[in-house]
Amino acid sequence: MSSMSAPLIGAEGRAISEPAAKKPAALQVHADHYLGDYLNLPRMMTYWYQAKAVRDCGGRSVLEIGIGMGLTSWIMTRWGLEVSTLDLDAELSPTCIGDLRAMPFADGSFDTILIAEVLEHLPFNQFAASLAELRRVCRRNVIVTLPCPLVGFHVGINVPLLEPIFLSMGFRQYSKPRFDGQHYWELDRLGYPKRRIRKEMRAAGFEIEREFRPGLSLYNYFFVLRRG
Repeated sequence: MSSMSAPLIGAEGRAISEPAAKKPAALQVHADHYLGDYLNLPRMMTYWYQAKAVRDCGGRSVLEIGIGMGLTSWIMTRWGLEVSTLDLDAELSPTCIGDLRAMPFADGSFDTILIAEVLEHLPFNQFAASLAELRRVCRRNVIVTLPCPLVGFHVGINVPLLEPIFLSMGFRQYSKPRFDGQHYWELDRLGYPKRRIRKEMRAAGFEIEREFRPGLSLYNYFFVLRRG
């Protein structure tokens, strides 16, 4: 993770100073992490769900935080959205290199922010501050996806002339999260139930418009938030 060298500019041209105690986070994975078998079938479908959730919010300008393979941004661009990206890793060629905890954007810069599988890479004691920064930069919606692994199975229903319907059913993994070099915590692991996450989101000034687990995913969980 690289630190900001230029001052952050907020509403009405005011400079925003970073907290003195905040240390730049370190990169956990490098660009080659996204090569090879990283792109499996469940992950490929999750990118489509991410892009669709953004499009369903109805905004036009989008910020994706954590560019990864770049496929979600590619889909959203193909759908006619104006997409900017923020990431720590210059090798991924984001629009802007920076830290999500202190973004170099003015207040209300984007209609929608997508932050998919990112927040668990920070210690949970930084969750509330990260949500506050997301609320500052978004104009309307923030879509947060978090790892929420289940042990289970999928069910599919296919009706002619209609979109297929997929359901994922399973059991929570009742274990305490341990930092594995990437994830500090995960949704529905011991100590991090959904009710705790919802409480933090509402305390940060968001309304939860929708939450769901994508069909064909036993790993991801989505929160669609609206700026209150």
